[in-house]
Amino acid sequence: METKIRQTQAYLIKAIADIAATMPLARTVQLYQFALFLKTHPLPTEETFEEIVTDEAIWETQFAATDDDKLAALVAAVEAEIGEGKVLPMFDEHGAFIEHP
Repeated sequence: METKIRQTQAYLIKAIADIAATMPLARTVQLYQFALFLKTHPLPTEETFEEIVTDEAIWETQFAATDDDKLAALVAAVEAEIGEGKVLPMFDEHGAFIEHP
């Protein structure tokens, strides 16, 4: 299993780099800031890589089975909350992560 994890990590690192290479600089800065956030907020000790992979597979299955109309309604609700100012920004205008209390 350790070899598969390393192969997966190497693949993901390359995939992230490939994605970042196609993004505008401002978005790349946000990606970098988010990576720093993840690095400084490690996973709980009880959550293993294997558990994360299993959980992601469950989410993927659920997402694939989601009715498009329900998903569109969810998107509309989120956009409404954003429009009403009910959400807090994750990044400032320079792309730096914002810590909220």
